Amino acid sequence: MRARGAGLISAAQLARSPAWLPLDLVSTTDIRLLRLDEAAYRAASFLDQRLLAGSFERGHCTAAAVREATDALLPRAHFVFHIGHVGSTLVARLIGEHAGLFALREPALLRTLKSDPDAAGASALRRALCLLSRTWHPRQRAVIKVTSFVNEIAHELLSTCPDAAAVILFVRPLQYLRGILAGPNSRTELRQLAPARWRRLLRLLGNVAVPAPASEGEWIAMSWLCEMATLHAAVKSPSPAALWVDFDAFLQTPAPCLQAVFDALGAVVSEAQIQQMLQSPLMRQYSKAPEYAYDAQLRHEVLAQAEHEHAPQIRRGMQWLQAAAGAHALARALVR
Repeated sequence: MRARGAGLISAAQLARSPAWLPLDLVSTTDIRLLRLDEAAYRAASFLDQRLLAGSFERGHCTAAAVREATDALLPRAHFVFHIGHVGSTLVARLIGEHAGLFALREPALLRTLKSDPDAAGASALRRALCLLSRTWHPRQRAVIKVTSFVNEIAHELLSTCPDAAAVILFVRPLQYLRGILAGPNSRTELRQLAPARWRRLLRLLGNVAVPAPASEGEWIAMSWLCEMATLHAAVKSPSPAALWVDFDAFLQTPAPCLQAVFDALGAVVSEAQIQQMLQSPLMRQYSKAPEYAYDAQLRHEVLAQAEHEHAPQIRRGMQWLQAAAGAHALARALVR
């Protein structure tokens, strides 16, 4: 079905609700918009250009309309950060089941501001967060799950939303190595991101000499350390409320972990509501592609298979982390 066009969208329409989603704020003249309802937001794993493949109504607005709309809005969002491939989409979907929270997953706006130096800046970031903070109901609060490589501006995101809470998803190094090696797509993505992560890690460690990664397992281990160090730096004092969630602990005891997530986000939820969420199909679907079955048991089997098939690379990665821990106190603290 071909997407319909709605023409020029006004500042008032843009400010009224999240219905019109900007895909980017880079253009100084014409900004693309897609019209999404609440169900579309709930269904979308990624609020980015992949939505263009759907039949959503399309519109556009001017940069002046964005400025006018955001001048009337405030940046009021909480955040879900993660180190990549650690269950953050599932947790974000569960968060979105709460009537008082509006979950947005990986909006393209923030990727653009991270990757385009000309678009970056406090003003552009504030305007993006104002738009992403729009909610359907007055008492709702937006919760933005960012893309892992947007972690580099996590501190700026939190600083722009002064009372923001941060939920941070991670796994232990061994599980991260298994998880990345288990999937061809995650391995390809990691290879693409690894050089930039290596440069970032060296900056975070103050250019202290750590061994350069030389194998796939070592590059994966370095990526774990880079993202953990990035998020650690983002929430250091003065910091917002930050809850670190080990995804494997979440799978073992989901009810108390999910309760802690809602507590961190300031959302009141009953034990019965928690159980209803955990008994829903969300816990038995692959969160990025819900048409596929996936649960904790299947994840365990996939990771065990990766351990069997990639034992040498996993061993190299763990050895690299131990060497990095011996060279730098922050690396040592994060690994242990």
